[in-house]
Order: sequence, then structure tokens, then C-alpha cells
Amino acid sequence: MIDFSNKINFLKPNIEIDYNKIDSLKNTNYESLLKLLEYRYKINKNQIELFNGYSSVIYSILKFLKLKYCFIYSPCTLEYKEAASNLDYEVRLINRFENLFLPIKKQSIVIFANPSSLDGTYYDLEKLFEYWVSMEATVLLDESLLDFSNNESSIKFFNEYSKVYVIKDLSEFYSNAELNISTIFSNKENIGNLRKFEPENKLSKFDIKYLEESIKDSRFKAISNSINIKNRIEIEKIFEDCKYVDCLFKSNTNSILIKLKDISSQEFIDMLEEKGIKLSNCAKYDFIDEYFINIYVNSQENIRKLKEVINAF
Repeated sequence: MIDFSNKINFLKPNIEIDYNKIDSLKNTNYESLLKLLEYRYKINKNQIELFNGYSSVIYSILKFLKLKYCFIYSPCTLEYKEAASNLDYEVRLINRFENLFLPIKKQSIVIFANPSSLDGTYYDLEKLFEYWVSMEATVLLDESLLDFSNNESSIKFFNEYSKVYVIKDLSEFYSNAELNISTIFSNKENIGNLRKFEPENKLSKFDIKYLEESIKDSRFKAISNSINIKNRIEIEKIFEDCKYVDCLFKSNTNSILIKLKDISSQEFIDMLEEKGIKLSNCAKYDFIDEYFINIYVNSQENIRKLKEVINAF
């Protein structure tokens, strides 16, 4: 079975790690990792907090903020809605496919992924950000997929507004589903307050070493993005010519969202599975119906197999 449902980057950093030597590494205050993140993302290390995985960062920030209303621009990673609901927020969803400028309540939390989940859309947030500021909202911007693109980070807003937090799950781009390190970027004061509620030693030495060596591979981002873009375009061309496809969303990441016609997503997925191709059914996401599928970028060899199967329909 060739898997096009795996959201993890199919390319790997060029690293070699002797895990037998890791027990001897010191694991205090994460100074070396913070310095590498500082250099990689052009942000001061005092503006970075580390977390033990993606779910941890989501629950930690929502628990820390303790506000009443949470507005999530959806479709979005479902952990946000689950965490906010479990923490007794009043959760409201905004369908970003239809209207980004629906009203929010004053002094609420807004959650926006940029680039977005599933479709990989990158948004110019200038006007929307002006509205959030006017409503005194606390802004959580998820940039977990930004490394797949060459677009600008929202850390630029830190100088304009104090209540902005940028979240990054580092497992997807750095190609390790078991990498339990996520980050929050914010201004120095926000990070200082957040750190008061975080344990000192919360990250695995193995995860730290993997991420450090991955960031040190200075060519990885350029190579990864070049190949991912090229392969994504090839996949888009395959589906553009498919009789079952209504439209494709313009992606800036390794994820492509496709709307089908004359066939349900599950029927389409079943047809491909019979031919050894696995796709993702994204029906669980908000504002996604039974005619949507999403597919993740894969290798040239696997794309050739996909093309053979799709062209045979």
C-alpha cells in the first residue's frame, strides 16, 4: 500500500546520530536548542518556549490564558476545538471558506492556522489582524506548516500588539512523527509569564538531539521545499485531469485539498485502495463534507504509481 495520507514530510534531514551517546548529554535549560531555534527562525531565544509535543502546547496555552470565548477559523486542527471545549471555553467556529470577517466577541481568543490545515492556504492577515486588535483579542497563530513555504511569519506582529502567540509543531516538517517538541513564540514578557507554569525538564534528550541535528542541516529547508513544490505540482496536474475532480485548492504546503464530483470521498478512497493507494478521508473536519479528500506530497516513484491508477479511471 502506497500511503498518500501521511502528513509527515516524506524527505528526511541529512543527519547521523549515535543514540548510545545521548545519555551522557546534559539536559538543563535547553540552551543549545534555543540558540539553534533563535538562528533558524530569526527570533530572540527569550521569546521562545518549548513544549513536550503539539497537544501539550495547545492545552498549555489555552489553560494559561483562561479566557471565556474561543473563536476558531476552521477547518483547523481538531485538537484546538477539543482542548478549548475540555477547558470550558465557549467555542465558536468561523468557516474560513465562506467569510473570514464574521464578528467575534471582545477580549476573546482567536485561533488561526497560517498556512491552513488540509488546503495549505497562506493568508494575508493584515486586515484581519487590525480587526482582532480592535476587539482586544488574544491571537493564537499556528504556523506549523509555514516551513513548507517561503511565506512571511506573523512574528512581525509582536512589535505592534502584545497579545500574539505563534505556535509551531516541529514534527511534520522535520519528518519525525515521534518528535515531541513544539514551540510558542511571543514577546519576552508573555514567554516569561508562560514559563512560570512549565516544568524545567520536560523534553526527551533523544528528541532534542534529533531536532538540533535537523536544524543544523542548513540545506534541508531549501531542498525539501524545492522537491515538495515540484512534486505537489505534479500531483495537482494528475487530479486536474481526473473526471471525478470538481476543484483543487491552491496550496502552499505539502497538503492538497480536493473537492470531488459524482462520487463520495469514501467511494473514491475505496477505489484507490483496491489499487494499492491510500488516501486520507478528511470528513471529520469542520465545514468539510463527504465530497472532499486531501492528499499529501510523496516521492516521484509513488506519484508515478498514483498517476497510473488515476489515469486508468
